[in-house]
Amino acid sequence: MTDFTSVQQNTFKRNGHINYFLRCLKALPTAAQGSDSNRITAAFFCISGLDLLGALFEKTSAEQRNGWIDWIWSLQAPTGGFRGSNFMTTHQNDDTSPAHIPSTYTALLTLSILRAPLDRLNIPGLINFLRSCQAKDGSFSPTPGDEVYPNEGFQSDVRMVYCATVVSDIIRDFSGIDVESTKQFILNCQTWEGGFASRPGIIEAQGGTTYCSLATLSILNKQTGIPLPNESHQFQDTLRWSISRQMGGFQGRPGKLEDVCYSLWCGGAISILGHSELINRQADRSFLLSAQFPIGGFGKEPEDYPDPFHSYLALAALSLTHSQEEDDVGLGLKRLHAVWNVGQDTADWLKSEISRIKANS
Repeated sequence: MTDFTSVQQNTFKRNGHINYFLRCLKALPTAAQGSDSNRITAAFFCISGLDLLGALFEKTSAEQRNGWIDWIWSLQAPTGGFRGSNFMTTHQNDDTSPAHIPSTYTALLTLSILRAPLDRLNIPGLINFLRSCQAKDGSFSPTPGDEVYPNEGFQSDVRMVYCATVVSDIIRDFSGIDVESTKQFILNCQTWEGGFASRPGIIEAQGGTTYCSLATLSILNKQTGIPLPNESHQFQDTLRWSISRQMGGFQGRPGKLEDVCYSLWCGGAISILGHSELINRQADRSFLLSAQFPIGGFGKEPEDYPDPFHSYLALAALSLTHSQEEDDVGLGLKRLHAVWNVGQDTADWLKSEISRIKANS
């Protein structure tokens, strides 16, 4: 009996991917069930994946979408921000049930994809939450620190900084973060290679942390009037390093194999730097399509089983270079907002929604 995971996948399996995300919204694969405390992030991958495919409102009912919206609002902490799931959640306004920065980022984007009015968003509390997570060196911890567990820790890296910065950009209020120390923290993460590491002092750059760093700087530099990364000669080494990661698909760092997630992280970094034309789109597309599972979803590499994380990031990478506006191979994907990592139409709606809320407040 032939192992059907070994069959080369060359055509884009749109219907298979739609059905994969719909299945995951009902029951996560066994391998993903251990991440129940971050359920909102898994929901974001599935719902945003359906959105990029243009299938969210076609393949789901209003009742389903309203149920997801109500569930997400139930995750908003009393003091501001969002928790990752109802796992071990209390409704007490105390330190035992804090919000979580990455979960806040994915919750806001998911509500926006679902076109949920954001009048219930506790913006003052959200600002205070972000402020309570920032350390003196400019980094952020995922949850507020205290004397026993200070803000600086192994998770206080550029991923948290990216999420906090995007949230601030979404609500158009940067009073919850120290912009200068945040920016300096990111700049201190640049390595001798040109890419960015997760924290200062770590000598090896990585594709995901380079993307997070450049996306953060592109937002913060608009606040300070300093040239954006794509306008600065400072990042020529970053561009060289990022382009050098392409082997067909992209690797995360030298000496590693290709992984579909790095097609977004490295491809997104190159796009933020203003040079998406340097990506070999055909080679990248061929690798990504080869990582499709026969009945839908993407694995991290060819012949691997799919998961929501890699399935979404593969679609996001394809959206980055093969959106409807420049689609020459019939993928039919929505255009991606490269900095926020969500559909461009959702980013536009979200900006308008925040303007409406601020005008009425």
